[in-house]
Amino acid sequence: MRIAVLAEQNFNLIDGSTIWLLNVCKLLARQVDLDVTLILSHTLTDRVLADELPKSVRVVDADESGRLSGIGSGELTPDTLLFSLDAIEAKHGPFARIFVRGERYVEQLLGDDGWRPRLVIYAPSAIPDLAAPEPDWVAQGRAHRVPLVVQSDIAKHALESLSDYPAHVVHTVPPIVFTDGGPLPARADDRRILCYSGKIDPQYGLDWLLEFCQALDDMPGVGVSLIAGKDTYRQRHRTFFKRMDGFRASLGAGFVPGVTLVSGVPHSEAKSRMAEADFAYCLRHAHYDDVIEISTKIVEFCALGVVPIVNDTALNREFFGDDYPYLVDILTADVPAQLRGILSDPDPQALALARSRIAEIAARFSPDTLSDRLGTALRGHSLDVPALTQTQRRVLIATHERKFLRQFIDRTAADRKIDIQWQSWATTTKPAQGVALTVPAEVDTVFCEWCCENAVWHSRNKKPGTRLIVRLHRFEAFRDFPTRVEWDAVDALIVVSGHFRDMMIDRHGVDPDRIRVMPQYIDWHSLQRPKTQLAPFTVGLVGINPFEHKRFDRAVDFFAALRAHDPRFRMAVRSVMPWQIDWVWNNDVENRARFEAVFDRIASDPDLASSVRFDPAGPDMEEWYRGIGVILSSSDSEGCHTSVLEGMASGCQPVVHDWPGARSLFDPHVFADLEDAINGVIDLAYDPDADAARQAFADRVAQYDVGRFGQFFFSL
Repeated sequence: MRIAVLAEQNFNLIDGSTIWLLNVCKLLARQVDLDVTLILSHTLTDRVLADELPKSVRVVDADESGRLSGIGSGELTPDTLLFSLDAIEAKHGPFARIFVRGERYVEQLLGDDGWRPRLVIYAPSAIPDLAAPEPDWVAQGRAHRVPLVVQSDIAKHALESLSDYPAHVVHTVPPIVFTDGGPLPARADDRRILCYSGKIDPQYGLDWLLEFCQALDDMPGVGVSLIAGKDTYRQRHRTFFKRMDGFRASLGAGFVPGVTLVSGVPHSEAKSRMAEADFAYCLRHAHYDDVIEISTKIVEFCALGVVPIVNDTALNREFFGDDYPYLVDILTADVPAQLRGILSDPDPQALALARSRIAEIAARFSPDTLSDRLGTALRGHSLDVPALTQTQRRVLIATHERKFLRQFIDRTAADRKIDIQWQSWATTTKPAQGVALTVPAEVDTVFCEWCCENAVWHSRNKKPGTRLIVRLHRFEAFRDFPTRVEWDAVDALIVVSGHFRDMMIDRHGVDPDRIRVMPQYIDWHSLQRPKTQLAPFTVGLVGINPFEHKRFDRAVDFFAALRAHDPRFRMAVRSVMPWQIDWVWNNDVENRARFEAVFDRIASDPDLASSVRFDPAGPDMEEWYRGIGVILSSSDSEGCHTSVLEGMASGCQPVVHDWPGARSLFDPHVFADLEDAINGVIDLAYDPDADAARQAFADRVAQYDVGRFGQFFFSL
């Protein structure tokens, strides 16, 4: 699989972002199925970083791309990007994916129909700014379900919750670091070295560090190692750089004992110097407190066994733990004084805890751990997962509604052996305007999503040599469509539960050997997230429309009875409101009155009004389930009730009303009277070993993961 890596960063400079670019190439080169080309934004004039690239990585700099495109050399600009990429492909061959960092490049590629489907975006600082208009690239990326790579779970969850970005196409790949794998240097008991490595930026707390360096005379055994990168914003911060230049002069004259300074060294040499330190200076001014980009330098120090001193922020607490001893509150502390306290006489227990913690971090961020994770973001699946198909497949999907296929289609996007075409139907009975009801000659499989008129037509017009697969949901099982399908022409019928398998056999005479039971898939892996503190006492209900189907009144009855036993419980209802759906609110007077009665009951009962909350519908279900401990199904009828499967995957305890087919999926958590579940719900909420039970719920539904559905589908 041919991959292009493209970033706006100038690879001639040494800073965190270009080190990231170097390490990305190293990481991708470890994936045996990837052929990597690095496309540089500038003409390569300094090979310090380029010489560390794996030999298997092809490099195309701005000079070469300019010559190939006939535009000129120097810098690859957004205006010349598309011409240059076309020229590079013409010479070196097409790319299956292009991994891009830089909003200007991303916006150009999102606007191009040829490149957009192959795009994977790197977004290191992805938290939305709610005070500003949404960036166009986020809106376009979301609309086209373009995969994103971010550095932290905080960034991933922010994109899901605040930007409605589909969770399963947002991949967390923390900073990658490489060490030589050799033993870490011994550290002298009578010598404590504090190391700073990075660009010279006053916002990186270097004013505090200079003050600390100038007071080393009072701290025997303490030294400072400065590994300087480029000067940043020199014209903007003239006062600071005047001070920095004076410090460099004093250092060169031997007036600052205990401090060493090197500049512009190769990254490999910088890492060797970093490894000789005991502590790492990684403090930043408050300007950086809301950044959700994990510092590559911090991870490098951890991998080298050097203990970072960092800002006391939410990101660093998540990263190092609340009990990490070297979190510094820069707003209330005298930072140089804090450093003197840490370096002068380190507490042995605190140091041991910190070293243990950074060893754990280093293991999580090792190349072996992260290589396949980045590869998965690019190819759509892990190398550890079998390919969906070993042979070329050309599938025509005929459907009026794609919503239950989106994750499956995303999973196939980067697979060169799978070609998906669409036959769009405007309704359950009519094809979309201008759509010809034909099957292209190259198609080997027709998949009718929903057993509606699409299935009727294709069963009666099946081409010799093609396979026909139909998927039936609850909705159409009770319509007349299945009675008109020519079932002998259908090679496989997918149903969502054993109840519908039996119905199709008994009512329509479908050959049992052609029926496969597979509930609607879930993104099992994305749902594996830690629960919030109040989750054990929170009951979740997803979807309340229409009334006669979902039976919101039964859910409220159950919750009121649960509250009567234990008032700690709360209920979260995530749904579109009935008055937001015209056919629910205005077409059925009786059911509207029943809805009004339930809402009146909640509003007029102080206990219910204070303990039931309504969350607006949205795509960030994975994050929502973190706050849910019990997932409720109060329905009279369902297909497979996907929200229960999702809730279980997240570790929720299922409580399911006995609708037809429920027992085949959810026994022993199915109840003719939901109040019979109350004792079990309370027991689990207070169980100190509840984590094991919650993992068992998740493991039970792992078989319904979207990846397994893909394998199942192509096995047909």
